[in-house]
Amino acid sequence: MITRIPSTIINELISRTNIVELISRRISLKKQGKNFLARCPFHIETHPSFTVNIEKQFYYCFSCGSHGNAIDFLMNYDRLTFLESIKELSIINGISLELNVDILKKNNHQKTNLYQLMNKLSQYYQNILMQRKYLYAYKYLHNRGLNAKTIADFNIGFAPPGWDNIVQKFSFTSYDQTLLDQSGMLISNNKKYKYDRFRNRLMFPIRDIAGRIVAFGGRVITHKKMPKYLNSPDTEIFKKNQHLYGLYETRIQHKNPSHILLVEGYIDVITLTQFGINYAVASLGTTTANHIRLLYNITNQIICCYDGDHAGKKAAWRTLNIVLPYLTDDRQINFIFLPHGEDPDTLIRKIGKNNFLRILTQKQDLSNFLFKTLSQKINLQTLEGRVKLSSLILPMLNKIPGKTLKLCLLQQLGNKIGILDENKLNQLLIKKPILSTNKTRKYCISYGIEHILIGLLIQNPHLAKLVPNIQELKQFKKDDVMILIFTDLVKICKTCPAPTPAQLLEHYRENKFFSKLETLAYWNHLITNDMIETTFIDALTKLYNLTLEQRQEMLIAHDRISGLTTQERQELWLLTQTLSKR
Repeated sequence: MITRIPSTIINELISRTNIVELISRRISLKKQGKNFLARCPFHIETHPSFTVNIEKQFYYCFSCGSHGNAIDFLMNYDRLTFLESIKELSIINGISLELNVDILKKNNHQKTNLYQLMNKLSQYYQNILMQRKYLYAYKYLHNRGLNAKTIADFNIGFAPPGWDNIVQKFSFTSYDQTLLDQSGMLISNNKKYKYDRFRNRLMFPIRDIAGRIVAFGGRVITHKKMPKYLNSPDTEIFKKNQHLYGLYETRIQHKNPSHILLVEGYIDVITLTQFGINYAVASLGTTTANHIRLLYNITNQIICCYDGDHAGKKAAWRTLNIVLPYLTDDRQINFIFLPHGEDPDTLIRKIGKNNFLRILTQKQDLSNFLFKTLSQKINLQTLEGRVKLSSLILPMLNKIPGKTLKLCLLQQLGNKIGILDENKLNQLLIKKPILSTNKTRKYCISYGIEHILIGLLIQNPHLAKLVPNIQELKQFKKDDVMILIFTDLVKICKTCPAPTPAQLLEHYRENKFFSKLETLAYWNHLITNDMIETTFIDALTKLYNLTLEQRQEMLIAHDRISGLTTQERQELWLLTQTLSKR
């Protein structure tokens, strides 16, 4: 894990690494202004959209959205692990890791052992499946139409009934016990008794993009009261929102697939593959932004396959909203809705491969699904309905980076709401200023001021010197996560000598808000350089005023209900005096 490497080493490596030199050793860069430009190495393109910024130590592709710092580039381009990337940068920069060599060796050794353990577990489950005692599990797969070759190709196995099969089989030493705990294959109850996570379930190994088994999915076949599907928990080698079932197998068959079919279940992927449709993958639960990024790095077209019921339509709508920020002009998203009660596994068995492929040709594109879904809930014959449609769709269009795609959707909206003038349509897309300057709305602040401050600060760490006192914010906004992140950023910027945006972002790599911070780090705020400090100070002032006003209102309300202490009354007086001067 990242926390096992001192942050000082990571910061030192990032600060010493010239990201332009690092990347130019692998691909050809051409200087354009203060940035460097190239064709993106992570997807196929004819016009260069991959930029490298030496000041911020970032790379970013405006087409596929790939981005990161020097460490990310080595991980994505050279296919290195995080620790291997650190080691590579240490060699490039001549920084000795001898003081941390034990940590590095221990982490690498531990991960290697975890991969080996997961492979042994997979072999164990496969052997169990073939035992006569558990013939009912194999018959279940056979009755589902899976042949012996498919079962073997996907390494399907069976976890037998019982509470401690894994413990008895693999826990010979205390270190074995530790590995089993770290693999997520054991559960501890309140009495600290450990038992097998997977019991009496079909076992589907989950592989990473390199083909290593990192987790398991288990499907119950007898006890109806148990959850139908159960996945391994997140571990050091497995993050559920970063893996797709069947992606490794798809890449084996297709280096650059023209499209990928996204389905919902393990057996859907397996059955489709058996029928020759070997470009299907399944998310391990809810589809996430990481899944979308992963797929668009491999293909330009995603076909999402859902049940045609309400739950399927709801899941499709959720996926659509996740996809929007990744829709460049060369990318597509399509939706297939199967007959109610059917999934790809059952349907392809009933109608065969050719008829199933014909259904895929009836897919709905983005505009069809978007307007059809929203129009069903709105009466477009009324003025209110047309205004409502516009208010729902415009925020979605603003998320789409593809200019041509956005324009086509905007024109389609214009046709539906009766606005055909292109200039008027474009005016609809212009965002209103986030910060209000209307003096009559003194006590109102628009949503997103914390995001403005964080985004400007990540991109311009020197702005931290303009923040006079963060204690008030921490005291009065202790439940506001974004404020706490902002104050933490200010502290880091003030204590670290001249941090770069890449270093600041690296500090939060394992934070659950990393993706939001990452978005803000690459945010194109359109503020000119000479106005950045002014905008930051204005936003900061508004935030301080709002914080003090909220505290003042809380004290006044508290006074009306139960009265104030002497200390609180003095605080209210000081707040009133301070605000009256602003």
